[in-house]
Formats: sequence, structure tokens, C-alpha cells
Amino acid sequence: MSVRRRLRQIVLLFSSVAVVVPVVYFLVKQGLDRAEKITSIGFGLLGAVGLVASWRTARPGMKPGAASPTESVPLGCLLHLRDDGRPPLVEQVDPLDLGVKPAIDTTDRHDQDLPPYVPRTGDDDLEWAIAEGGIVLLHGKAAAGKSRSAFEAIHRLRPHHQLLTPAYAGALRDVVEAGYPIRDAVVWLDDLERFLTPGGIDQALLQRLCPSGRADVVVVATIRDEELSRLDHAATRGGQGQELITAGLDEAAAKLVAQIRGRRRIPVGQHLTDSERTDAEATGDDRITAALTAGVGFAEYLAAGPAMMRRWSVGDGPSFEVGHALISAAVDCRRAGYTTPVPRDILAKLYRPYLSPAWRHRADLPTITQGLQWACERVLGASSCLLPHENDTYTASDYLLDRTTTGQGPLATIPVPDQVWNTLLTIATTPQAATIGTHAYFTQRLDIAEQAWRTAADTGDTGAMFNLGVLLAQLGDRQEEAEQWYRRAADAGHTRAMSNLGVLLEQRGDRQEEAEQWYRRAADTGDTGDTGAMFNLGVLLAQRGDRQEEAEQWFRRAADTGDTRAMFNLGVLLAQLGDRQEEAEQWFRRAADTGDTGAMSNLGVLLEQRGDRQEEAEQWFRRGADTGDTGAMFNLGVLLAQLGDRQEEAEQWYRRAADTGDTGAMSNLGVLLEQRGDRQEEAEQWFRRAADTGDTGAMFNLGVLLEQRGDRQEEAEQWYRRAADTGDIGAMFNLGVLLAQLGDRQEEAEQWFRRAADTGDTGAMFNLGALLAHRGDGEQPEG
Repeated sequence: MSVRRRLRQIVLLFSSVAVVVPVVYFLVKQGLDRAEKITSIGFGLLGAVGLVASWRTARPGMKPGAASPTESVPLGCLLHLRDDGRPPLVEQVDPLDLGVKPAIDTTDRHDQDLPPYVPRTGDDDLEWAIAEGGIVLLHGKAAAGKSRSAFEAIHRLRPHHQLLTPAYAGALRDVVEAGYPIRDAVVWLDDLERFLTPGGIDQALLQRLCPSGRADVVVVATIRDEELSRLDHAATRGGQGQELITAGLDEAAAKLVAQIRGRRRIPVGQHLTDSERTDAEATGDDRITAALTAGVGFAEYLAAGPAMMRRWSVGDGPSFEVGHALISAAVDCRRAGYTTPVPRDILAKLYRPYLSPAWRHRADLPTITQGLQWACERVLGASSCLLPHENDTYTASDYLLDRTTTGQGPLATIPVPDQVWNTLLTIATTPQAATIGTHAYFTQRLDIAEQAWRTAADTGDTGAMFNLGVLLAQLGDRQEEAEQWYRRAADAGHTRAMSNLGVLLEQRGDRQEEAEQWYRRAADTGDTGDTGAMFNLGVLLAQRGDRQEEAEQWFRRAADTGDTRAMFNLGVLLAQLGDRQEEAEQWFRRAADTGDTGAMSNLGVLLEQRGDRQEEAEQWFRRGADTGDTGAMFNLGVLLAQLGDRQEEAEQWYRRAADTGDTGAMSNLGVLLEQRGDRQEEAEQWFRRAADTGDTGAMFNLGVLLEQRGDRQEEAEQWYRRAADTGDIGAMFNLGVLLAQLGDRQEEAEQWFRRAADTGDTGAMFNLGALLAHRGDGEQPEG
């Protein structure tokens, strides 16, 4: 019997991590199939960005600029106003009123709250940004000196400009819609995150404040590093994957912050650089001299930050107990998202659980008034742990909040108590309730988040309706309720609710047409449309096969707004067309230049396939791999393995990808080791690891390896069966060969050859003919 076998040949082919040709390392013809990997990184098209929420509440009937001009600012919108109802000039405002913290006193001879300013390394960029107009963001830890640097810069460059300091999140929107002309102005946003709430500042409002072509308005913002990190994470989570793009809780805020980059995003370090220390020493101020040798952050020492932490954390006696408890209650109010000053009577309701157990029920405790006086005393003549405000309200120090959220202080490991959440919700306004819900959501208190958002949604807040939809959609068994809230928000004009409603409907499988309608509504809403909806509409149309041109149009619209995911998918779509490779390359480059690792990997694939651009392909694979992209590591391994003399380096990259759980890399590593001849056992281990996760190619390769050993035919048969049962044609073929050799299992061999032959496999057809001829059931084929 002449039976063609496909067992011991090892064929090396290139693997794409894009949408192009799914080929990889093979132990035999069919070998390891990387099509699934290719799909997920490439033409999966559907990037997952997590469920997050819109930050802007729709105002039906209101149009930008519709109000008549007014010469005075609406009452209550700004913290500082002159007698004529207009904002003061920059030079007329005390820095302490803008959040700049007073400095410690080391002697009695200081008659100023602030020591001389020590120039920081970011001042040049800060001055450039202020001169250019638009927004500039200073970030760092609490009490790093962000507000002082910002104040000094605007005082130097724009002393005669109006200074607008909003009193609440939506104040700037109210000022603009009231028709007050904002020109030759500085907008001061200390702790930017306080203004990134529903109805607060977003990209559209920022454009109205600072229209392109004008430099007379500058928005100066500060933010703590922890808050910035959270928003940066929200802006980048997702990427390419198998799920639809869904808008989420901090998406609008994240998009705004993501646009602030380059010289407009200025870090303010906790510790001074060498050049800054030289300038500091030259001041001759004894407070600065003490800060230079304190062993803690320069500005935080001047602001008495460490001393405040000690006052709050360490002490004894009745005054300390009550003061400590009141400070702790105020810190937890801020942790819960209540960013406005807390009324005295609320602190009085909340403070007792923070007392030491021995003091909680004593009748001789100091009064609330005495405790507040202790908590509001300036520490070392600088800042106080609790900051008093008008109407007998108080806020906890930024420094104490920052240290608590970074794992320091008395509350570092203690979650916000239920009593705090529930009490705050009884006094919260609609915007405050929405913000509390967001903080609860991100601290995994989903029950509180739902309660808070229902409170806001019941008053008509579309952002809260949207957030409820996000939350309920996550819970799995409450999809219908999520749909209801999305519909309510969408019907009120909330574009991200329209887009998310489309996602929910599309995921159901049988409601594609309605999903498309909602995507279109969101994509066509407003001047620019919702980018996520454009992207999802492109995905939906691309999946249909016969609507590629329309899909391309929507991807282009989204890509033209700067959406990296759309650039990536547009590259994928064009790469599939065969004659548009150069254009695909351009879009992959644009996405890769923004840091998209999937685009880096696909660009490498495209370049490698050209044959004469291997070096550039390697560079892009390396860039993606160095950022931790597993697909790029895999492809780099494939590329290096082809070169013959770089097998060891290929092995290293396969190992790195395999250690992250990439089954294709495990299988290819097994191939590489098997080729060496003396590392069969280790090759078998890697094949098993991949096969145990369900990787069909690894099952096949393991079967080949075991069959080669001669004495492990039964185990080889088991692995071939597992792979064949998933539809692997090569495994069907090899299983037929194995069974045909056993003499008494010809009929079963015939069945497997037939299954493979029915898929069009010519080798299986040949072997089936040979088997039948040998048994006398058919003619002997030639060859």
C-alpha cells in the first residue's frame, strides 16, 4: 500500500498578527493554526474600552452662544468677584485664595505667608503654554508646589487679565450660557477632577472657552498624580479585542485629559532637581534652608504636610480624640466623592465611630466646637488638617486625602463606612449624588453607586441614567433594566447612551438592525458626532461582508478625529483588499505613532510580507514587544527564527510571550526546541502547556512528537483525536495514517481520511484511494 504520510516534516512559515495571511510555524503541513490570534488582534475590529460614563448632562433647548451678552457674571458662579460683578484681575487676587498653601514659620520674623519662589524645571514649558493660550495642566503629588508654580506664572505673564475661579463643577458652563464674554482671561481650575463631572468641563466647553486661533484665554489646571493616573488608564484601557466599544463613566473626562499632552502637561516633582536646589540655596530664606535638609518633599515640608499627618495620626487626650475623629470623617467624605465643604452638623453625625473605642461613649468629651477648633489650628504656622469655610462648613486637607489614597495614615486600609455614604446622599444635590455614585463605583461599592445614580436619575439627570445603564449591563442578569435606562438617556439626547444601547442590542445577536439605527443616531448627533458610535458602526458594517465601503467611510470619520482604534481598523480593512497596502501602512503608522502596540505589530507584518523590509519590520515588532505586547513578541520570535542564525534570540522572545500565557508562543517554542534534537522533553512540556489550554495546533504538534518516539502511539492517537474533534484537518489526516498502520483499524482510518477529504484535502483523497485500493475496494491510484 502506498500511503503518503505527513508526519516528520517541519515547515517554517511566517505568522501574521494582523488580518492578512494566517501562517506560522508548522510541524507538518497544517501545523499550528494562528488564525484565532490573528483575528483577535486584527480584524476582530471591536476594541474594548470598558464601561464608563458620560460627564455631560444634556440641556434640551439650550444652544451654545444663544444667550444675550451680559456685562456681569451670574451670582454664585465664581469664587471671586469685584463690586461691579466682574471677575478680579490676576494681580488683585491673593495666592492663598487660589489654593496655594502657606508655609511654615521657623522664626518669628516672617511677615509673609510665602517664602521666595524657587523656579522649577517646568517653568519654561508653563510660560510657553500660558503665552499660547488654551489649557495647561500641572500634575504631581499633593503639596508638591503645583498651585504655587501656576500662580507665579500667571502673575508674571498675565497680571492684567481677568481671573475666573469657578465655584462649582458646572459654573463655567453657566457663565458661558449666560452670555458673559470671556476674553483676556485666566480660568483657574485647582484640582481639575472636581470639574470633570456631569455638566462640568468637557472638550466642547473647552473649545468654547479657548477657540482655535485665539490666545487671550488660558485655562490653568492642577491635578494630583493619582487622579491623573486614573484618567490616563480610562483613556487607554481596551484596545483591540473581541468586544464592542462602550462609553464609560470617566470617558469624557479621560478624553479631555488625553488631549493635554506634550509641553502642556507639566510634572511638578516632589523633590528638587540639582539646579532647583542651587536656586533654592541662593534665596537665603531659613524656611527654604530647613526644607532642603528635611528629608521629605521640598514643598510638602514648607506646607507642613508631614507635620499635619503627625497631628492627625499621633496623639493622646480628649482634644486629640475628637479632633482626630472629625478630621477622619472629613477625609472620608472626600474619599466618598463629596468634594464641597461638609456642614458642621454632618461631621457631628459622623465623627463618633472614628473615636478610639475607649472614648466613644464617654460623657466628658470636648464639644464639637472645641474639636473643630483643634482640627483647624494651623500646624507650624502653615496649613491646617481641616480647612474652615463660610456657613460653618469644612474640608479635609488635600495632603491628608492624597496620603490616605496612597496607603498612608489612619484610614489607609479602612474602606469608607456605610454611614458616610448614606448620610452624604441625604444632603447631596443631584450633581453631588452623581459624583458620589462615580466614586462608589470605582471603589467597588456598586450598591452605593446604584443608589446614588438612581437618586440623580430620578430627577432627570441623563448622565446618571447612563451610568445606571453601564452598571446594570455589567451585572449580567440585569440587561433588560440596563436597556431601559440607556433608552431613557438616549431619548433625552445622550449620545453615549445611544452608542451603548447599540452595543447592548448588537450583543443580543438578533437585534442588529436596531443597533445600527442607534449607532447612526449617535454618530450623526452634534457638530462632530460620537466617535465611539462611528467606530462601532464601522465594525458592524465590516462584519456583514457586503458593506465594506460604508464601513471604511465610518472608520475614516472616526480616524480623522484622532481615534487610534479607528486608524487601526481602517488599516486592517485596507490590508485585506490586496491593492491598498500602502494606504494600510499609512494608517498603521499613524496609530503606531500614538503608541498603539497592535498597530506596531501589524505594521511589522505588512513590512515583512514585502520581502525587502525585514529590518524595519523587526524594529516595529521590537517597539511593540518592548511595551509588553504579546503578539509583537510572538511575531518577533517568528521573524528571528526565520533568519537561521538568531534562533537563541527567537527562543527568548517566544519564552517572554509564553510566560504571559500566549499558547501560540508556547507551541512555537516547542517547535524551536524540537528542531534542536536534544531538547525533546522540554518541547513536549511546552506543547502540553498549550494543549491543556485548548490550543489545537499544540495538540497536533504533541501528537507528532509522541508518534516520533515509537513507543507512545496510544498517547499520540489521543492528542490527534482531541485536535481532530475540533475540526483540525491535519490531525484528521495524521490520525488516519496512524490507524492505517495498525492493520486492524482500517475502517476507522478510512473514516478520518474521508472527513479530511470532504474538506478538500488532496492528500487525504490520495491516502483514502490508496487505502481502498489496498483493501480491493477501489482502483490503485498512480504515484
